[in-house]
Amino acid sequence: MVSGFFAAFSAGKKRALDWNFVVSRVKYLAIPYLLWSTLMIIFNALQNTRYTLIQLLRMYLTGQAAEAYYFVPLLISLYLLSPVLIRLVNWNWKILLASTALLQALTKLADYPVIIGMNLPLTPFFSFINSGWFFIGHIFWFSFGMIIGFRQIEIKENFHKIRWLLLIISVVFFIAGIFEWEWLLIQSGQTWIGPHETLIDNLYSAAILSAFIGFFNIRFPFSKKIEELGPKSFGVFLAHSLFLIIAARGIYHFFPQLLGLPLLFFLILVVVGLSIPLVLMKMTINSFLKPIYTYLFG
Repeated sequence: MVSGFFAAFSAGKKRALDWNFVVSRVKYLAIPYLLWSTLMIIFNALQNTRYTLIQLLRMYLTGQAAEAYYFVPLLISLYLLSPVLIRLVNWNWKILLASTALLQALTKLADYPVIIGMNLPLTPFFSFINSGWFFIGHIFWFSFGMIIGFRQIEIKENFHKIRWLLLIISVVFFIAGIFEWEWLLIQSGQTWIGPHETLIDNLYSAAILSAFIGFFNIRFPFSKKIEELGPKSFGVFLAHSLFLIIAARGIYHFFPQLLGLPLLFFLILVVVGLSIPLVLMKMTINSFLKPIYTYLFG
């Protein structure tokens, strides 16, 4: 959604994007992504993990070098679609919003058989369209961000009028999501299910994001400090996975007693995952590597 908003902001009053913008965004996403993916692959190779050429190609194209990296191929594909989506916003934003919402909802519904492990003929297809890197399952958010970018005042005012209702709806979907996951766990017959985005998860996300926009006049604690992290978020995103793995394995081998203290273990990972990338970025920008900072951290 934020990336869609940024695309609309870049389009400006002309409400159109040229390919120079798209190429620029893709370049500054892809180069750091390829670098950090390669580092992750090398790190895994040092742990005696071996890859075929096809596996490496798939890892780069679908963001499998690290659990979180699917997001970069997803963003690249949405930016490649952005000139077309902006034309659709200009044509009829309501139809675009409704159609992308319906498409994403149907995609999430198709994921339920995959989640509970049903062996259906179309299960592999359902699994594919719900892959994190595939744009179909996320196109509503990008379109929604574009529409917000072009109609900020109108949407802020409308959401502000119903902000408390949106907050209540968020709480309802939050609670419903807990019960939904318990039901899915029972239906699957498993003791644990990997992460998936369900329809209720998406409804909760839509409600809480809309409520956040509706409460735009409220200043949250430490908001300025958090906003300072905004331009550095992509660099943190790229670098944190490697250092989380190193920290977790180090704790496992040298301080295993911390594994019995999950809150402390979690806190250590948060500090490591945030602080080390920020320190690296600070060191880079203050060194001879400053000219290539953008290619390292975006």
